[in-house]
Amino acid sequence: MTDSNVPAAPPKAVAALLAAASAATGLDDFGDRYFMTGLTKLVEALPGEAQLNATGEQLVYGGIIKLLVNRLRYVQDIKRHPEILNEKIVKPIIILGLPRTGTTKLQRVLSADPQVQRMDYWRTTNPARFPDEEPGNPRGRIEEALAVEHMFATQFPDWMARHPTEALEPDEELHLMAGSFECMVTWLFARSPSFYAHISTCDQRPMYRHLYAQMQYLQWQDGGARGRPWIMKSPVHINALDALLEIFPDAVLVHCHRDLQKVMPSFGGLIEAARRIGSDHVDQKVLGKEMLDYWSGALDGYLIERDKLPANRVLDVRFEDVVGDIVEVIRRIYDYAGRELTPEALAAFRDYDQTRPDHHWGSYTYSADDYGYTPELIDRRFAAYRKRFIDSGRLGRKETVSA
Repeated sequence: MTDSNVPAAPPKAVAALLAAASAATGLDDFGDRYFMTGLTKLVEALPGEAQLNATGEQLVYGGIIKLLVNRLRYVQDIKRHPEILNEKIVKPIIILGLPRTGTTKLQRVLSADPQVQRMDYWRTTNPARFPDEEPGNPRGRIEEALAVEHMFATQFPDWMARHPTEALEPDEELHLMAGSFECMVTWLFARSPSFYAHISTCDQRPMYRHLYAQMQYLQWQDGGARGRPWIMKSPVHINALDALLEIFPDAVLVHCHRDLQKVMPSFGGLIEAARRIGSDHVDQKVLGKEMLDYWSGALDGYLIERDKLPANRVLDVRFEDVVGDIVEVIRRIYDYAGRELTPEALAAFRDYDQTRPDHHWGSYTYSADDYGYTPELIDRRFAAYRKRFIDSGRLGRKETVSA
């Protein structure tokens, strides 16, 4: 006799995952199958590397099926409405910077402007319309995202305290990028070194073309651009600046900076919280080394790519200013982007900032030692970045780093 409350084990083979997505939708056209390479690498890596528990298996394999379901529905909508591909993504405001540098706060406050397009979590995790969805009424997608929010809030409060995952709030476009099966967000949540090795060396332009296509789709659903720029944010963009600008050549780039002595331990705590959701085996020191290797290499490459750009191509802002006077930061961004800062937008920014205090989902702690970090190690691995942006004084005073 089986317990009806125990979810059935998800399929774990590529063919079975594709079949499950087709069964859920009644569709079988996945469009361009370039994604199959990454999907295959991921599915091959998970059993022997990710050490998933039962919750992790449901989230990871269920997440793969969800991505495939969205792909099937997207392809069907493109056939029915080819005009989707005529949508133009014009001058998106893209926030760069390592994690824990104020990027989330900046994205969410900027998104309070009624005249922008938002990367709301419910949209990015289900970009495709549900079969019974009435135009302009995505209730089913919102309800599903609210259920995810409730699950995180009640079962994984440590994660919510570190990165609130809220259905009606903007979040990273990583959720859209994940549908390419070449995005590092999958590795962050489910440790899979061989999959990471693959995505570290593959051409990133197909992933960004996939992102662009999904944004066209969402924009079409919302009545077109109508002069509203997208507000985008993801730390992974610093590792793909060339690909990002090839696909979004007129993007307004804003880079948030913060001392790495704060960034790295805080990010270690974030990814530890993420991986503990789906695995009972998380080695803090291994995690710390992986994150240090990834972000130090990403920033070194970013500096090389940035030097190829005009001197004023990226607007640099400080973490201290984002958390201290975010409206003034936004004034600079709008001036840089050539956008009018309306009284309506200013009021929306101030209202949002006042009603969303820091740590409104709870507080958390982190320790550099947990992840094998010392001040000397972090300084050495990020020496070029520190020299250019932190120690040079070009961005103003440094953040106080407590022990």
